[in-house]
Amino acid sequence: MKRLFICIALILVIAGIVSDLRTGSLPNQSVKQINQSAPTKKVETPDDSPSLVSQEVIVEPGHTVLSVVEHLNEGPIPVSIAQIIEDFKSLNQSLEPDMIQTGETYLFPIYKKE
Repeated sequence: MKRLFICIALILVIAGIVSDLRTGSLPNQSVKQINQSAPTKKVETPDDSPSLVSQEVIVEPGHTVLSVVEHLNEGPIPVSIAQIIEDFKSLNQSLEPDMIQTGETYLFPIYKKE
């Protein structure tokens, strides 16, 4: 009887591992969730630096500033994370990136790869 319970427990553990490897245990944050319908905008910065190109995005659950910027730029970003934070703040009236809220619309910078 003890062996039967061990076998059942082992089968359940293996089934759970296979399920995790196939579909994952975290919700899928697919690229479809990022709102691509909003047009890109050129925003003039107050100093002499070149204007930023940005896009409005409605934030979905699980999105971060970095994940949205990576998606909008289609992969790795050619600037530092500090620069992304600085640009996000300048586009959104000094809003800290960790203060974004689900369902709200924000401007996210788009960088041209050189």
